[in-house]
Amino acid sequence: MRKAISILLSIVIMMLAFTGCSGENKKAAVVQSSADTAISAVYPVDDTVVQHSKKQALYLNSPLSSFVLYTNGKKEKSRPEPVEFTWQYNGGADTEYILRLSENENMENSVEYTSETESISVYNLKLDTVYYWTVSAGNETSSVSKFTTDAEAPRNLYVDGITNVRDLGGWERENGTRTKQGLIFRCGRLNESSAQTPNIEITESGKKIMLEDLGIKTEIDVRKTSDGETGAITSSPLGDSVTYYSCPMEWEGNTFLDNKDELLKVFEILSKEESYPLIFHCNIGTDRTGMIAYLVNALLGVPEDSLYRDYLYSNFGNIGGTRTLKNVEGSGYYKAVHSAEGDTLSEKTYNCLADFGVPTEQLDSIISILSEQ
Repeated sequence: MRKAISILLSIVIMMLAFTGCSGENKKAAVVQSSADTAISAVYPVDDTVVQHSKKQALYLNSPLSSFVLYTNGKKEKSRPEPVEFTWQYNGGADTEYILRLSENENMENSVEYTSETESISVYNLKLDTVYYWTVSAGNETSSVSKFTTDAEAPRNLYVDGITNVRDLGGWERENGTRTKQGLIFRCGRLNESSAQTPNIEITESGKKIMLEDLGIKTEIDVRKTSDGETGAITSSPLGDSVTYYSCPMEWEGNTFLDNKDELLKVFEILSKEESYPLIFHCNIGTDRTGMIAYLVNALLGVPEDSLYRDYLYSNFGNIGGTRTLKNVEGSGYYKAVHSAEGDTLSEKTYNCLADFGVPTEQLDSIISILSEQ
């Protein structure tokens, strides 16, 4: 009996010994695996990221009339939140990291960002888009990670020195597709209005975003020239690589009928594929700019509730005061569109602009350029 018990105890001791060795081997394997991957992504990995601030998001998901709870047009609140990339590196300190970001899983056409810490903030990503990213330190590169951006428009942008900047693209259309992102942007002025000599307000950082990230080729400035509202500029503050069009528009009275020649010129520019990507603006990017934005996106089939939402979004910019929907619904362009023939808003807008004098081939070209296929 004692001999049997002794044998049993020996077996138990041996099993415990092997179990311990096995656990140590597993632990060693984990350490070895960690050592094999010197750099690894932490966030965002298989996440959906939101770029709107909390107040912006609340506005976008609340009744239109509630915008006054979140903003009043007197402070700069129009900028998006950044995507905060983070990673881990066990290869040593004092390292420069290179983040590569692409819309392609094979990392083609990636954009590079550098950082001296294990994190970096990236602004102005597209809506409803799958992104892929890696981060490198020396000869070490992480595996490819991916994430998706939130789909809710507008795609508001951070361009230093300018307020009220956003993409006309990204809005859902009547047919379920979206207006194309990255081609046409609305914004406030780039230089001080009504100055005696040019005072450029967009910073060098803002210029870099406009030129390198957004690829702007054309600037349409609809500020008045007769009273010097353009601030004594005759070319784009972005530099000689950008074609500058002055299309001076009145901001009082019937801004649709009173600015007919200039609006026809704007639509001619918009109909040319070589004009894109482009920006258009007035002084603070709200009413004359808002008229063009309304007409373009209505033409593309963006529902009227979204057009209203986009207009009121300007109150997140530093525009000097509050704008309400009375500015839209009391305008000449709104009345002209709604009195035109057509079963849908897009048909009414198409017929309104055609009757106004915009050639139908230009309208067709604009729809083709700015629509997702």
